[in-house]
Amino acid sequence: MTGFVGWSANGVPYARLGGSGPPLVVITGSELEHRPPTRTTRLGFRLGLPRLTRDFAVYLTSRRPDMPAGYSARDMSEDVAALVRSEIGDGPVHVMGMSSGGSSAMHLAVDHPDLVDRLVLAMTAHRLAEHGREVAGIWRDLALAGDWPALYARMGVDVAEGAVPDAVVRIVMRLAGKSLLGTPCSGADFATVLDSDVHLDVAGSLGRIAAPTLVVGGENDPFYGADNITGTARLIPGAPLCLLRGGGHAVVKQRPRAFETAVLEFLREGSATGARRSDGAAGATR
Repeated sequence: MTGFVGWSANGVPYARLGGSGPPLVVITGSELEHRPPTRTTRLGFRLGLPRLTRDFAVYLTSRRPDMPAGYSARDMSEDVAALVRSEIGDGPVHVMGMSSGGSSAMHLAVDHPDLVDRLVLAMTAHRLAEHGREVAGIWRDLALAGDWPALYARMGVDVAEGAVPDAVVRIVMRLAGKSLLGTPCSGADFATVLDSDVHLDVAGSLGRIAAPTLVVGGENDPFYGADNITGTARLIPGAPLCLLRGGGHAVVKQRPRAFETAVLEFLREGSATGARRSDGAAGATR
């Protein structure tokens, strides 16, 4: 399987990272620019999750640009469904929704069960925590105002989750924010994704997910909250839960080995194992 960087037939930017295994469609978190994943993004995914990119043909997807106002997570999931059919085939494929990408992944599994083999909901939940909704509102308003320096600084501080002093983060983002996050012509797409997360209404549908599903996140996630992550697993029939000790929202970077192991075990075997994981998870239920 060779690599690819570009656009799907229905206008969704994506990159195919050439693994030799079955397809794994990854729906990424919110981004300032909806464009094909950059070389840095692709390299970061390969280095951060090397076993996933070795064992699966990873389709790293974003969202189509110039979405109309009010475009919902369900609308975005329809774009992913069209991408799967046009770029991969009729499925089913493995799907991993990361952060706000989980909003679309949940809708995809409910509305298109024929396309989803196994589902991983990573660093996400059926709703944001109060802190997450507050942050999403601040980011949205800064993006719509086009105040990129302030947005870079605020995103850097929020994503760092206190691991680095705020003053240091602000200096770094002032110098490198543009190269790290980009400067779109408009903040409308970013705002639309954030609004779709704030207004996500999927909890009542999760019981209809038929695909085996793993819910994995950090026990200290400030954006979604452990309670909401745990609640999401409870709403999905038979879904195992893996909360990684000491992990925040960026648990995929904070605990990459443990995160990748949990996902690999699930995708390979169809279940997460153990009431207490030896890799340091806070616990796995169901």
